[in-house]
Amino acid sequence: MKRIDGARCGGNSTGRMRRLLWQFTRFLIVGLISFTVDYGVFVLLLNVFGVQYVLASTVSFCLSLVLNYVLTLKFVFEAKPGRSLAKEFAVYLGLNIVALGLNQLILVVTVSAFGASPLIGKLIATAVVLVYNFISRKLLIERDHRPRANGLANDELDTDTTGGTSR
Repeated sequence: MKRIDGARCGGNSTGRMRRLLWQFTRFLIVGLISFTVDYGVFVLLLNVFGVQYVLASTVSFCLSLVLNYVLTLKFVFEAKPGRSLAKEFAVYLGLNIVALGLNQLILVVTVSAFGASPLIGKLIATAVVLVYNFISRKLLIERDHRPRANGLANDELDTDTTGGTSR
């Protein structure tokens, strides 16, 4: 059954793809802002203050992580009601420990094994971690905590006026 408002039209995935593309675009904009902070602090620490590149990357990554979390919640993902912010942030930190590890591994490998400049290594690491971050944050923030019916999350079901459900 189709909803009258056109929000869901049977198996039409075009609307979902557009929403996902717009969401990913907002994610990239927030990511660009966070990257500017991350890379700017990294360059400042590395080139101005002479901080070792792995330490500089750790500090800059952590600062941008907090900024990114706030901006992502505000502008990118639609958080589910009733969630625990403390629990969500703890999981977010856990996911970002993995992201930081991935970032640092790629940075060290590009610099040590391939002889790239730390500035180039940081760019490569950031590009790889971007994909991991989108997927992990989308799953963390938007996942549905409600019981499932017939393998579908409750928000994937539409109820028509006769009490039946349709996709």
